[in-house]
Amino acid sequence: MKTTILNHFGFSRIPFGKDISSDDLFRSKSFEDALAMVQLGVMEEDILLLSGPIGCGKSVVLRASSDALDSNRYHLVYVRGHSMSAGELYKTILRGLKIDPPHSSAKAKPLFYSTVDGMTKKPVVIIDDAQDISPDALLSIKAMVNFNQDSKNRVTFILAGQPELRNILGFSQFLSLRGRIRLSVNLSGMTLEETCQYIDHSLDIVHCNEKLFSDAAKMEIFKRTGGIARRINLLCYQSIVTGVIENRKVIDTQNVPPENL
Repeated sequence: MKTTILNHFGFSRIPFGKDISSDDLFRSKSFEDALAMVQLGVMEEDILLLSGPIGCGKSVVLRASSDALDSNRYHLVYVRGHSMSAGELYKTILRGLKIDPPHSSAKAKPLFYSTVDGMTKKPVVIIDDAQDISPDALLSIKAMVNFNQDSKNRVTFILAGQPELRNILGFSQFLSLRGRIRLSVNLSGMTLEETCQYIDHSLDIVHCNEKLFSDAAKMEIFKRTGGIARRINLLCYQSIVTGVIENRKVIDTQNVPPENL
């Protein structure tokens, strides 16, 4: 199938996939705002909040910001959110810092503080799908950023998650944690204009020189996806496969396949 698609449309590789370098990412306004917030925040902030619906580009922002980090100044730790305890979170971060954590959570906590305080590189801890971690683990983050009587910024946490993460942080028990979050961005879907530009950009980077999607088709894709990148990718890919099967070189509104998932 891959070879057939490449030959039919003359692509250098299959478009609308995940294998895109940071340099080739499409930069919508929402993406640029989120990226700028993260890049500024890692220097001075304790906790950053990045939220948005599934498929809106949170992972892309995290990847782009991670690629841009100066490895001489920062040590990146990536944590996938799940229902871990506060003690497990301490241990997971220690492993990310290349430290073998003790079995006891009581011993892991002071080891975390001494390790971070002695590092020459500042740890930047990304907790992805942060809405899934346990309340006590989420609450423990406030203590994790407290160094030298709260006078130094020694570590930055980036909490990334779905919109429900903001709802969780709205509960009264997280009031003190919310007080540490001075910068936050809620990613949204692309506009119609950005969606059209995104489709053209995705084709440009695979060296497609022809106008593959008509303007009407782009508008239909926007209406169906709400400008959410992952949905756009899926619908465009399905349209391309249908185009090969039906031997079409141009995809118009009637050639955009119906949703079947």
